[in-house]
Amino acid sequence: MIRAYAERYFHFIKKMIHLLHSSKNEPALNGKSSNPGPGPSKANSFAKKLGKKLVVFYCWAFYLPTIAGTFWLPMWVALVIVLPTIFNYFPESPASIMIPLPQWFFRLFYFSWIPLMIFPETLWLTDFLLLPEIWTNTEIWFLINLTRPFITILGLALFLASLAQLVWAKRKGIDLFTSGFYSVLRHPQYLGIIIWTFGHVLYSLPLRLRPADFLAWVTLVFLYLLLADLEERKLQEEIDEEKYSTYKNRVPFILPLVKPGLFKWLNRILPSKRWKRLLLFLAVYMLTIGLSVANFWGKTYCDWSKTLP
Repeated sequence: MIRAYAERYFHFIKKMIHLLHSSKNEPALNGKSSNPGPGPSKANSFAKKLGKKLVVFYCWAFYLPTIAGTFWLPMWVALVIVLPTIFNYFPESPASIMIPLPQWFFRLFYFSWIPLMIFPETLWLTDFLLLPEIWTNTEIWFLINLTRPFITILGLALFLASLAQLVWAKRKGIDLFTSGFYSVLRHPQYLGIIIWTFGHVLYSLPLRLRPADFLAWVTLVFLYLLLADLEERKLQEEIDEEKYSTYKNRVPFILPLVKPGLFKWLNRILPSKRWKRLLLFLAVYMLTIGLSVANFWGKTYCDWSKTLP
């Protein structure tokens, strides 16, 4: 059953790649790509943007239950205790508001996990992991409690600050912004998202972490690494190649402590054609997901309960 789902997923990705690259790339002319005609170019551009937005939406929808798991207690208190108490002071409130909100409100956050929940073979991915090596270790538990709020806030602050700098540069008409955070990293906003979302995963420890939480975070990491690579190839076509190459050789890709030469060496061994890079990226992603699933196999509360007499 899992193999059938994997084949369907691979077929869907293959169709998306074919859609994104249905037309050949035209050579750059004066720093801008030339198009043969307005009709096919507009349709192809619209298909690319739509496909990109759908993939980003799906990845964030898959991660949404992890964020909901972080704030489940304050949301539950607000919906079960605070709101009913407030509306009891206003009898003229509509009767529809008095419906118990948690019965349907929390389920909205888990709509992307429905395919995992309706099949017995994948239901265990949404169950809580049994991690006694963490919640019985006082030092590790204390370290997680101490660092996870700082990691979450740091990642969110980095994302918002770098995004604000990028928006300011776009309004000023700067084609290549190399100041601020972008003088340290070429994609600081994506690094901020990765750190911020990892903080939510840490908030699920030690009792509420599910395999699907980690798989959703891994999906986001691969998504933004892929988007960063696609954006760089697009910038090379739109901006002066020598100017951007100088920036690439001076500033690291997404990790501040990794020298740019490492990614330059990596680009040499990766396929130059975009569709081959996408297929290789997808293969590495599927391998990572497979190894993660194999590592979590048999470590949930559901599997532990089956061993009880």
